[in-house]
Amino acid sequence: MVLACIQIFCASLNHRVVLFPCAHIQSLWSFCSCSARKVQRRQRNLVAAMWGGSCPISMSPPTEKYDVFLSFRGEDTRDNFISHLSAELCRKNIKTFIDYRLDRGKEISPALYREIEQSMIYVIILSEHYASSTWCMDELTKILECKQIYGRDVIPVFYKVDPSNVRNQRESFEEAFIEHQQRFRDKVDTWKDALTQVAGLSGWDSQVTGPEHTLVTDIVEEILKKKKNRHRFLSNCEGTIGMDKHIEQIKSLLHLESPAVRIIGIWGMGGIGKTEIARAIYHRFATQFNSSSMILNVEQEIKRVGLSNIHNKYISELLEEDKLSSKLQCSYVQRLRQTKVLLVLDDVNTSNLTIKHSNFGQGSRIIMTSRDKHVLKNAISDEIYEVKEMCFQDSVQLFSLNAFKQNYPIKAYVDLSEKLVLNHAKRVPLVLKNLGLLLHGRTRDAWESELQKLQEFPDEDTFKVLKLSYDSLDDRQKNMFLDIACFYTGHLVNDVARTLDSCGFSADIGMDVLKDKGLIFISEGRIGMHYLIQKMGHEIVRWECVDDPRNRTRLWNPEEIYHVLKNKGTNAIRCIFLDVCKINKVQVHGKTFKKMSNLRIIQFYKPSGFWNDDSNVILPESLKSLPHTLVFLRWDNFSLKSLPLKFCPKNLVKLDMRGSNLEQLWEGDQDQVLPKLKRLDLSYSRKLTRVPDLSLCPNIEQIILSGCVRLVDIYSSSFLNKLNFLCLHDCVELRSLNLRRDGLSRSSGLVVLYGCVRLELVVLVESLYFLF
Repeated sequence: MVLACIQIFCASLNHRVVLFPCAHIQSLWSFCSCSARKVQRRQRNLVAAMWGGSCPISMSPPTEKYDVFLSFRGEDTRDNFISHLSAELCRKNIKTFIDYRLDRGKEISPALYREIEQSMIYVIILSEHYASSTWCMDELTKILECKQIYGRDVIPVFYKVDPSNVRNQRESFEEAFIEHQQRFRDKVDTWKDALTQVAGLSGWDSQVTGPEHTLVTDIVEEILKKKKNRHRFLSNCEGTIGMDKHIEQIKSLLHLESPAVRIIGIWGMGGIGKTEIARAIYHRFATQFNSSSMILNVEQEIKRVGLSNIHNKYISELLEEDKLSSKLQCSYVQRLRQTKVLLVLDDVNTSNLTIKHSNFGQGSRIIMTSRDKHVLKNAISDEIYEVKEMCFQDSVQLFSLNAFKQNYPIKAYVDLSEKLVLNHAKRVPLVLKNLGLLLHGRTRDAWESELQKLQEFPDEDTFKVLKLSYDSLDDRQKNMFLDIACFYTGHLVNDVARTLDSCGFSADIGMDVLKDKGLIFISEGRIGMHYLIQKMGHEIVRWECVDDPRNRTRLWNPEEIYHVLKNKGTNAIRCIFLDVCKINKVQVHGKTFKKMSNLRIIQFYKPSGFWNDDSNVILPESLKSLPHTLVFLRWDNFSLKSLPLKFCPKNLVKLDMRGSNLEQLWEGDQDQVLPKLKRLDLSYSRKLTRVPDLSLCPNIEQIILSGCVRLVDIYSSSFLNKLNFLCLHDCVELRSLNLRRDGLSRSSGLVVLYGCVRLELVVLVESLYFLF
């Protein structure tokens, strides 16, 4: 503490105010020991008064409306010093709040408190009668409160008064408090503490710095410097949060001591901070190379000026040639091969930009950032560094710098800040910054309103950045991405791949592309997708038709599906996924599916254990058909006795109707061929009495008829060479199972007959696993 006080004392000597004149170090040591305790005690009292309610504290983070707030005693300074100072501030375009009212009353209005909160720098003119004004003392208390809470700058100006008299409340300051003692007993101690605190700050003494116009000029220059430093601080803080970790990890990949040429890729989703990392690497290590060049937004620049101009730009910068000559190209290539360079290319998303190790001199390092990992692979990168989300602590700091202009959230906003960082920004730098700037200066109600909005719609600026990766996909890849975003996040990757393949997409190469572009990832055998990317996918679908979900390709919202089922669909709809437990009971229109000529998936499912309950989706007997384009049809608790007569299932790959009211698949003898069907699941369809000749399903792999308690016979008139799983447990009335000798050809096939107590005839292949 003593050392800290000595540092404060010494620092004050560098400014224009001598706060603690002292002849000997020993007396200084003694002074610091007692003064430190006194200042600590008074600061505790002041902070307690601040939070105790002596001054109203705004519940919203203040917007910095003014550069400077001037606090002064009008009768001492209005017509001289203040008029000169305000004129110079105006001349320098420094936005200043000055309260010119002559009769300012006894108490500060809430409006003036807001003006104080919305100012960035406070200049306090401590004149002879400053303390005699209760208005000035309340202003000062509020100013120091804002300094404590928001980290604002305070510049005291001791105008024709001795700083020690202010600090110790002597002479006119002592007289003022004697007058205040009776009427404002509850505030006097707080006011004294405020004067002591402000007198301890570095400031200006008019009796040391003169003449007056020089003092005014010096004060304005200091204000300009503080403004500049504050902006630089905020900018630097944003760019350095969490940066050391990235720099150290990338430095280990650069192998700066090696004479080999190395290409390092920096890869990650849009908005994750690749550009800032590359910029930091460039500024940190550029001096270790003979020459350096950094080109930002390469993809955008290629579109604007062309690929050859990008090549010429970095060559001219690396060789320090103002203008390149086409006649000297060979010379440039040779010189570049002899030069140790650092080249940073940001946002490279095309493989047409040719970067080769052999083009650069020994020890050169090329750093490329990209949203597309495949581009970095094509560049034969020696290492690829993946940029992931920020840690929680760094995320809160970055968000706070933009929302509150300080390193941490304001007390009243801690809970909302955490929700935004964890639930919506998801620790992505671009989103943290955008949301912070959007909410800066807004009320708590506005924050809560934005939180509610973000539940449904992503931040617009974030959406545009993330969508760049989507826009670079071809049509099939876009459809794959939207299917995964809307329906398959968290599903087993092999199941999703088979589903996408069945829909006509090339799943293996398509998912590789999506992974390389950072749109999906695989974790423990399941497909994952960043929350913000998934929200972006949802928003793309919503924008297909904002007002009418019938004209969107994919439906998953129960309310929107209710609207479609109640009316008629359109040929825009490709997929419908619905947990039928989450929709209100709806009578489906008889012609709902008539115009859905491109529908490939219906998934009306229930959670396990609810299959035997009544369905909320009620079908009319007039339903004559389903779209012939259907590839997957799952409809738990399907309410009709058979599938629609005019439904042609030639494209059907999966048919799942658990707990249905089906008595048979087709009415009468109108059995349909199912040439592509691989899976048939009619389990717990307790009214089912027959299934068609399974030879109509030549590619069937799985048949699940568990719990079909009225089913008597299962038969195939030809071989089912692909069948590998047959589950018939609890088919208590089943008497005959005849799938011919070679019906199950795979040795790994499994037949489950547990609970088939009446089974009399079984004709199956040998060497199978049976479970009775």
